[in-house]
Amino acid sequence: MRNLKISMMMLATGALLVACGGGDDSADALEKQMEQQAARAGIDADVKVDNDGDVESIEINRGGSTVGQNIGLPADFPIDIELPSDWNIIAVTPVPGLDGHSLQALSSDDGETIISEVRQSMTENGWTEIPGDASPLARAGFEKDGRIANFAVTPNGATNAVQFTTMKKPG
Repeated sequence: MRNLKISMMMLATGALLVACGGGDDSADALEKQMEQQAARAGIDADVKVDNDGDVESIEINRGGSTVGQNIGLPADFPIDIELPSDWNIIAVTPVPGLDGHSLQALSSDDGETIISEVRQSMTENGWTEIPGDASPLARAGFEKDGRIANFAVTPNGATNAVQFTTMKKPG
């Protein structure tokens, strides 16, 4: 009788684990598998996978870079830089030694709209636009309190790729 109770408890526990995603195809198992594959290539990474098995983000632990879809900004991202909420941020990388960040995002807006919105937001937050040279890219640069911020927009099919960097002003 005791063995039957133990067997029933084990069966119930196993059913619970499968129902809660504890099987080999769970998000946790997929994350672990991807992290192990990265480790085989010498990369220390933390992978986040949603319940559908889609990768949400991959954080590279050496250097602090994060890549993924709609990833959040780092905790120390400047509060006086407001980015459009509809940007799909796909990569964030720290700028070592200059207290900065570089990020890549995708936007469905056209380049002129993106730069116009950036200009408005940056100037409203006290940034001064830096004159730039002529370029086929939509670009804008700003400075404030010994820091710089640069935006560049490149067509990317149905979307536009936005490259943004902020850091202490060199020199």
